[in-house]
Amino acid sequence: MIKVKIPMKKIALIAALFLFAGVITVLFACTPEAHTNFDADKTFSRLLEEVRYSAELEDASEYSDYILSDLPEGTDVKMYICGGSHADAVIMCKAGSSSDLPEIRSALDEYIAAGRRYDPNEVSKYDKAVRFESGLYIFVCVTADTAGVNAVLK
Repeated sequence: MIKVKIPMKKIALIAALFLFAGVITVLFACTPEAHTNFDADKTFSRLLEEVRYSAELEDASEYSDYILSDLPEGTDVKMYICGGSHADAVIMCKAGSSSDLPEIRSALDEYIAAGRRYDPNEVSKYDKAVRFESGLYIFVCVTADTAGVNAVLK
């Protein structure tokens, strides 16, 4: 029987390499799946088509600067709202950068808070507003049909 003497430095290096490979494998296994195939425009269309609203929604995107105050420069907004006394709305904001997301969240929170004061009969819709984020996109959907919204966003 032939005995091979392996220096301790080589054993330590091999052990360190195996440990490093194990840590990398665990990190990739535990990383949550990103929405790499997320299509924001398709999601927005589905929210308009597949969710029930109290009345017909109208495109209010061109008025979003007035309706959603304090949005950061470069934020793209698609917004459909109900006319009259209905709270129902679908809003999609695309941030110019991830650093704009807190300001957009704040503007959407202000929109919901203002709506709660507008019509007491619609407060429950604002209280149950569904919010969803993916990458640079933030969605808010105000409707009684939260199950329909969640089915689209699953």
